Amino acid sequence: MNSFSEIFEFIKSKLDLSDTATKLWIEPIKPIKLANNKAILFVSSEYGRQIVAENFTLVFEKEFQDVLGFPVEVEFLCENDLTSEQKQKMHIPELQDDEFIKNKLNQAEVAGYYKYTFNTFIVGDSNNLAYAACKGVAHGTANSGYNPLYIYSEPGLGKTHLLSAVKHEMLKKSPNLNISLVSADSFVNDFISSLNYKNTDEFNNKYRNLDMLLLDDVQFFSSKKESQNALFHIFNELHSKGKQIILTSDRPPKEINDIESRLRSRFEWGLLADIAVPEFETRLAIIKRKAELIGLDIPNNVMEYIADKLKNNIRQLEGAITKINALRVVTEVSPTIVMAQNVIKDVLSDQQPIPITVEKIINEVSIRHSVLPGEIRSQNRSAQISTARQVAIYAVHRITNLSYTAIGIEFGNRDHSTIVYAINKVKSIMNKDSIFKGKVEDLIKNMTNII
Repeated sequence: MNSFSEIFEFIKSKLDLSDTATKLWIEPIKPIKLANNKAILFVSSEYGRQIVAENFTLVFEKEFQDVLGFPVEVEFLCENDLTSEQKQKMHIPELQDDEFIKNKLNQAEVAGYYKYTFNTFIVGDSNNLAYAACKGVAHGTANSGYNPLYIYSEPGLGKTHLLSAVKHEMLKKSPNLNISLVSADSFVNDFISSLNYKNTDEFNNKYRNLDMLLLDDVQFFSSKKESQNALFHIFNELHSKGKQIILTSDRPPKEINDIESRLRSRFEWGLLADIAVPEFETRLAIIKRKAELIGLDIPNNVMEYIADKLKNNIRQLEGAITKINALRVVTEVSPTIVMAQNVIKDVLSDQQPIPITVEKIINEVSIRHSVLPGEIRSQNRSAQISTARQVAIYAVHRITNLSYTAIGIEFGNRDHSTIVYAINKVKSIMNKDSIFKGKVEDLIKNMTNII
């Protein structure tokens, strides 16, 4: 065995697990590197990483020691943990647009992923308008007033599902269509990369030659002036050619702070459709459909218990059923109320590790304030960098449960008093400056949704 990949494949072959558990959790794991007695492995999703880490870390560490002859610490990373540069360096492909959807759909049968199609979207009073509009666009029956179609709701209520369903339906009928389903965050990163590498023509060609643009979470364009300008011109060109645009957000256009009025007005040109929190019957139907799709036999009283406890987020409902199914596969125990109680507790408290959260906040603040992430952690005291640093510290304080001392460590080993000063300074400015307050609150709302 001459490579880490060969070692890892050999270790996987030695694991004594059921065929289902192997297909579900072990086969998708990819080796990244072995360094300093640490084996770094890649799992595509945050949820998959959690399940694998909880159930198989000790198993892998034992096998690594048996094969290599020395202790090895196993760490699992997922796509959200890595920057684009790290993915390229480690040769991990980014799963975006067509590749993302195709990957998820291909894994659905064996890995329990939800198929994001119209057939799996549960329709109720809370989402009927958005569903009908998207289906009309996909089937070519929607009128011109649906362009753009702007869908908004709280996170986790099915916006991305509908975007994926539109793309799936369109490509099923016309495989050669050039359709991009992209998050606002990815769009901004694409644009920044095009500036850094001086290939803006490539960026423009990518987006201006689309047959359909499906843009998710447009609230993240807030405060990103240059990216807003790029989107404005792309929007105009696509719309003038009669190309369909569908946008999603966690709020209506008029409530997105720090966005150009000309762009906001274009968001409002077509149909605005909101999705409300689903009623109990719709939640129960979602649970039943999810269970059917992954082959999970779950008692009615357990489904009703879950529907009653998880009321505000479809993603949580689906996550609970997926986790119950994973536990059933690993433990071979049928679902019970007690199992549902434990899973719901985990789902409600599930969040990204604190270091990832802090990194995301710093990256977002750096973009909004036109500074580098490293400058926020540095000792540079220029006014622009100091303000960005203080806002980042305040946001970390608001979003995480880190102590002042822990926050200080994250920001270049600053002491307790410096962190307190930064937080109080931001509060003071917010009390005096409503525009500044709106920008900070918008940042926190955006980061809370994505984290």
